[in-house]
Amino acid sequence: MSPQVRHLPRARRSLLRRIALIFVIAVVVTALALALSAYFITKGAQDERALSDALRQSRQNLTVADSMLPEEPGPSDYTDLMTAFQIRGDFNTFMEVRSEPLPYVSGPDVTRAPVTPELAAKVAEGRIGYQTVTVRNERTMEDERTIIVGSQLRSGELTVYFFYPQGTRLADLARLRNVLAIGGSILAVLGAIAGYLLARAVVRPVREASKAAAQMSQGDLDIRLPAGSDEFGVLAASFNQMAENLQTKMEDLEAGQARERRFVADVTHELRTPVSALVGEASLLKTKLEADPSVCPPEVGRLVTMVSTDITRLRQLVDDLLEISRLDAQAVETVIEPVDLGLFLTQLVRAHGWDETVDVRVAHGQGLDGGAAEVRPAASGGFVIPVDRRRLERTIVNLVENALRHGAAPVRIEARRGTAAAPDTIETIRIAVTDSGSGIPIDHLPHIFDRFYKADPSRSSSRGSGLGLAIARENARLLGGDIAAGNVPEGGARFVVTLPAGDL
Repeated sequence: MSPQVRHLPRARRSLLRRIALIFVIAVVVTALALALSAYFITKGAQDERALSDALRQSRQNLTVADSMLPEEPGPSDYTDLMTAFQIRGDFNTFMEVRSEPLPYVSGPDVTRAPVTPELAAKVAEGRIGYQTVTVRNERTMEDERTIIVGSQLRSGELTVYFFYPQGTRLADLARLRNVLAIGGSILAVLGAIAGYLLARAVVRPVREASKAAAQMSQGDLDIRLPAGSDEFGVLAASFNQMAENLQTKMEDLEAGQARERRFVADVTHELRTPVSALVGEASLLKTKLEADPSVCPPEVGRLVTMVSTDITRLRQLVDDLLEISRLDAQAVETVIEPVDLGLFLTQLVRAHGWDETVDVRVAHGQGLDGGAAEVRPAASGGFVIPVDRRRLERTIVNLVENALRHGAAPVRIEARRGTAAAPDTIETIRIAVTDSGSGIPIDHLPHIFDRFYKADPSRSSSRGSGLGLAIARENARLLGGDIAAGNVPEGGARFVVTLPAGDL
């Protein structure tokens, strides 16, 4: 399975955050819209009511003034009128008498300064007018909104302006604004909690599906999702059906592979005995012909040599098929024992007669990657690792045979502890097999370990079966390591075996 499946939990958490955030934003926007609507509707209604009350009160005051003033009023009459206005309500009065130089005022904060020319012109025409201005309150030393209503009496002899402070109304609006802000904050918090709980409920099926997909990616095909009647239930049913189909196909595939492995193993086992007999007989016949060429014509001798070579190749193919079938069936055992790697490699080269073509070195530092390295004689000993001797031998032999067959001599085997990035560590053992050939074409590197793969299929005369590198890699993985293939800058192919260092 693809390792990208591991990213599903991250996507799940992101979905949870997005759903919760969307819900919170929706709640906050709705609460803000309702709060602003309530505030401005209330403010508009209060403004309209305040203006209506001011106009109504002003008309009543003008009626009272007209009834209280005599035909020829004097200063005392105007003073009594101001007193009557102060008794009638919470407002201030500014009266201007045409025949008197000074106006009558009800308070120190009453002034004509806020009266606009538009209002004064309207009042001068004998009409009642109004405006809303900001007036400095001399008592509180604060600016407050005030409605001013003006009119004339006695044919312009008397001009009156009434000042209606709106401080109380504005305070009520401020309290309303604070209440709405606190209520909106509480609603936002509750919305966040509800959004999170809702998001968890919505994402829970997604979380279960993500977890099931991750388990399936790890090979657990028995996982199933709880079915339901909603959209997630339909998804769960589809997932379960897919899992069942996949499980069935995997079981069929495994059964087919098992049958194929058993067939290959049976055929290989049955072929091994007669092929071994043919190898022996061909070798005996070849030996006799070499001892006495006159036994048969030269053409027959060449045919016997070709037959002997082909039978030897056939035996190698049978051995490789038997080895790969055992690896596939996991019918192999590993025996871990201390092995002096330097001595082991040296003896391996000598046993195969590669002394003239293969150089064995034990390096410390960055020798495997072209950097400086301390090189010691392989046969000096002291490089002991825990490993299965037989599996390691098969791995190295296959790599060296591949290097000699498809590359060019000399071949170098270099063993080292640690990694190139951290040469002082002993967490890994690296064994590099490098030839002096032209290297591996780049387009062939991804397939170099495939079974029966050959870089040049037309080379039918090749003695290789196409299984050597595959067997080498399977043995390396059986030891807990792996093999990587590549090329060196100076030319030639390099295969690096990485093994765990282990504990002795």
